[in-house]
Amino acid sequence: MNSTVAIADSHEIIREGIATRLCKHCNVEVVAETSDGYTTLKACRQHKPEILLMDLSLSRPSGAEILGKLRASNPEMKIVVLSSNPSSSNAFLALSSGAVGFMPKQAPGSDFVNAVRAAQNDYAYFPTDLLTHFVQSRRNLTRTGNIYGLSARELEILDACVSGQSTKEVASNLSISVRTVETHRNSIYKKTSCRSYKDLAQIVTMD
Repeated sequence: MNSTVAIADSHEIIREGIATRLCKHCNVEVVAETSDGYTTLKACRQHKPEILLMDLSLSRPSGAEILGKLRASNPEMKIVVLSSNPSSSNAFLALSSGAVGFMPKQAPGSDFVNAVRAAQNDYAYFPTDLLTHFVQSRRNLTRTGNIYGLSARELEILDACVSGQSTKEVASNLSISVRTVETHRNSIYKKTSCRSYKDLAQIVTMD
């Protein structure tokens, strides 16, 4: 008997490519293809797929919010998260939120097949090249309370930055120099692999 699968990605060509590969090499029936968070939640309520392949960068709502909502409403569904930024932190967050698999969107087609087959057989799927970094994320969580290993001061500056405060405002409010704020901010970017305030805001939401 075929497993029912839904595919959620903002790009039609990616959805079609994954669907074609899975239908050819797995015992699956693709029951829905969606392009944003809202239609993904709606499709999962309507079709109740056994497996969902979902891009973490979906919007309206975000991939992180979708994971939480689906885990609450349909805990039996197996979710494989896809990411164009396959960092250990993203993998840790996805699996901690209830996903059974995590894989780069840039992976070869055979990896998508293997991920779905693993889900069909109640196994997790995780790239081995992320394993060492994944373990480090777990150690960071135990040691500092966050998976990035950010210090208490860095967390203060992170919260201030994503709330919209300027560098000068952060420095004034925390009674430190502008240069110190910039040094901590650069450290935050390095530890989280973020490149902008928008990326940092997503980190705060998901962590």
